[in-house]
Amino acid sequence: MPTITHYQPPFELPIITLIAKEGKLIALDWFTQKSEKLLGMSTDDFEYQKMDALDKQSANGQVLYQAIQELDEYFDGKRTHFDVALDLSSGTAFQQKVWQALLSIPYGQTISYAKLAERIGKPTAFRACANANGKNPISLIIPCHRVIASDGGLGGYTGGIGIKKVLLGLESKTLDDAK
Repeated sequence: MPTITHYQPPFELPIITLIAKEGKLIALDWFTQKSEKLLGMSTDDFEYQKMDALDKQSANGQVLYQAIQELDEYFDGKRTHFDVALDLSSGTAFQQKVWQALLSIPYGQTISYAKLAERIGKPTAFRACANANGKNPISLIIPCHRVIASDGGLGGYTGGIGIKKVLLGLESKTLDDAK
C-alpha cells in the first residue's frame, strides 16, 4: 500500500503531497487531487502518515523521510540535485523518456520545450513534450519548472506560474549567492 504524507515548504508555498510505494517516491505534487488523478488512486488507497511521525523502519517511510530532508536542503539553497529513489512507471514510455530528460536540466538553468524535444530525439514533438511535462508525477524533483516557452515566457506549470516563479527565483538566487 502506498504511503502518503504532506510537507509544508517555506516562502508561503502551498503544501506538497508526497507518495511512496515499495521504497520509491511515486508522486510529489502541490495538490492531492492531481496526485490521485495522475496515479489512478483515491485517498482510500493510501496509508497516511504525518510528516513528523513517519515510520522510518518501513521502506516507504525511509524514502519519504529522505525526500523531506532533501526538500529542506533544496529550499535552504544547499541542494541542487535530488538523490531520492524514484519510480516513473506510472507514465508511458514517451513520458518516461521526457521525465528522464528533465532530470538532466542543470539547477538554475532553463530550456525550451523545443530543446527538450530535441534532447529526446523528437525535434517536432515539442507539444507532446509539453503534455508529458504537465503529467510529471514528481514535479520539483523532476524539474519540469525549468522548461520555458521558446519566446522566453514561463509557459505553464502544474502548481501554477506563481510557484514556478518562486522555484526559478530560488535557484537563481542560490547561484548568485554562490558567486
